[in-house]
Amino acid sequence: MGNSEMKDKTERKVARFKEKIKIKDLQLNVLLEITNAINNNLPVLEILEKFEIFVKHELNIEKLLLYSKGKRWRCLLQYEVDYSELDKIDVGTDLKDVTDITSVASLGETTLSSFDMIIPVFKGDEPLAYLIIGDQDNDAIAVSSIIKHLNFLQLLSNIVVSAILNRQLAREKRKEEEAKKKLIEEQNEMLEKEVTKRTKELVKQKDESERLLHNILPKEIADELKLNGKTRAQTYSEASLVFTDFKGFTVQSAKMSPQDLVNELDDIFHHFDNIMSNHGLEKIKTIGDAYMAACGLPKVSKMHAVQCIRAAMEMIDYLNERGEKAKIKWEMRAGIHSGPLVAGVVGYKKFTYDVWGDTVNTAARMESNSEPGRLNISADTYELVEDYFECDYRGKIEAKGKGEIDMYFVTKEIESDRLVKTRENALELLRTQLPGNRYYHGYHHTIDVHNAAVSLGYMENINQADMEILKVAALFHDTGFTVGGKDHEEAGMVIVNERLPKLGFNKKEIEKICGIIWATKIPQTAITKLQEIICDADLDYLGRNDFKIIGDSLIRELNATGVDMNEEDWNRMQVKFLTAHSYFTESSISIRQPVKQLHLKKLIDLVDTYK
Repeated sequence: MGNSEMKDKTERKVARFKEKIKIKDLQLNVLLEITNAINNNLPVLEILEKFEIFVKHELNIEKLLLYSKGKRWRCLLQYEVDYSELDKIDVGTDLKDVTDITSVASLGETTLSSFDMIIPVFKGDEPLAYLIIGDQDNDAIAVSSIIKHLNFLQLLSNIVVSAILNRQLAREKRKEEEAKKKLIEEQNEMLEKEVTKRTKELVKQKDESERLLHNILPKEIADELKLNGKTRAQTYSEASLVFTDFKGFTVQSAKMSPQDLVNELDDIFHHFDNIMSNHGLEKIKTIGDAYMAACGLPKVSKMHAVQCIRAAMEMIDYLNERGEKAKIKWEMRAGIHSGPLVAGVVGYKKFTYDVWGDTVNTAARMESNSEPGRLNISADTYELVEDYFECDYRGKIEAKGKGEIDMYFVTKEIESDRLVKTRENALELLRTQLPGNRYYHGYHHTIDVHNAAVSLGYMENINQADMEILKVAALFHDTGFTVGGKDHEEAGMVIVNERLPKLGFNKKEIEKICGIIWATKIPQTAITKLQEIICDADLDYLGRNDFKIIGDSLIRELNATGVDMNEEDWNRMQVKFLTAHSYFTESSISIRQPVKQLHLKKLIDLVDTYK
């Protein structure tokens, strides 16, 4: 072989190597580009676009179809193929026997006759994808130029289709996991709501059962019963018992239907129960038209006789006021006796808190020897209250089974001349100078706070001198509203300093009264016992049954004085206020706090419906 031939052979060999290197470089570049796109989680369309650019522009393939099989066969990529031609192809049928790279011509007449090569991709024994390529001009040279790339195209198709299917599987799995997570969250939410609902129901049932138990038994006795399962009888060396009944009840009840009679007694005794609560008495029981209550048990009180008399007088006043409008004007006799008592719970299935002892019998005789609209007390009770109430001595009166007993009619509470004049002065100021839009801070509110303060004062065992100071402070605590709503406490103290010296109060007493008034400023800041009492009296209604009625008057006043507040805003504010509020005195904590918490729970439930 000559040098010329050798040189030509060498050059052809070098050209083939260069061509192979060029092909490998071309394949490696597109492989790296596509795998990087896959690894970088680029969109599927971008990956398919890179695949299309390679086969169309680098390999000069003129028409192409790329099918993949997931749940069904679908075309991932197509170009230069009409939709009419695409619709005729059934991959599952037309290509079911193609397992290797195959010439379309070898298949005979098929719907793929316009193509040249079929490149299948298998995963195990199952077809994963088909790459179908063709030359529009049917140029043998063009077709032969891509034959060297067929195996690489098979590999590249495998990589692209596998990546796309894996993404689909991952997306479907993620959706399944998200759906499962959402389902679990929904189930947990439903379970949580159900648990919350059941918890609220159980708490409500528990609260209701406790409320019913406390309606039957004193709180201290009920707590002992819940803790120990039983209670012990207690002896009280000193307590007071009040008995009442209605004049002519038997005759009057015979004229009424049973339902009307029960309605009348229910209405009256409901008010009596509130009066007992307001004065710190414990209702014992009712027998027909008779009503019995005690003070000094189970909570000991030094002022038990005074509290009983004030409660009984309020009962008489209530019936007189009721009689002015009611169809039936009931007249009540009342009697009180003070002495030792034994108290305890009797019964197993139905609990009853009752009292025993000679004091009970004597109190009953005080009532039976009383007169309609009058309060009759024994000498023992009189000795305890003679400094607090004016009483008319009735002499010795024969009492059934007791012999002759000294008895007294209570006429009125003892008050100094200056206190009487001060009350008239304060109430006249409020009556004539308060604006008409003070629906809450009105004349009636001052009376309410005054009465609540006096009742709390006796429950807290304050002396007579302090009681007078407390009454005056209660009467004047809202007089500042006659000047204006802003800083009304300061305005009230100015009024006190102007008026009280003329009514007989000295500088030290006035300073004490001003300190009590200042303590009611929200937020309340009570330091002394009298300040604690006035603060609790000022917000006494928070723990009473008339909470809703009084609250409505307050929002009405706020709206009338320039504070625009709808019902939702008002209820949210009430929740915030009641949550932050605390009573100061032991008496209010015991009597008012439980009822206040019930109001708060109802408000919270109502506010929850706004969400």
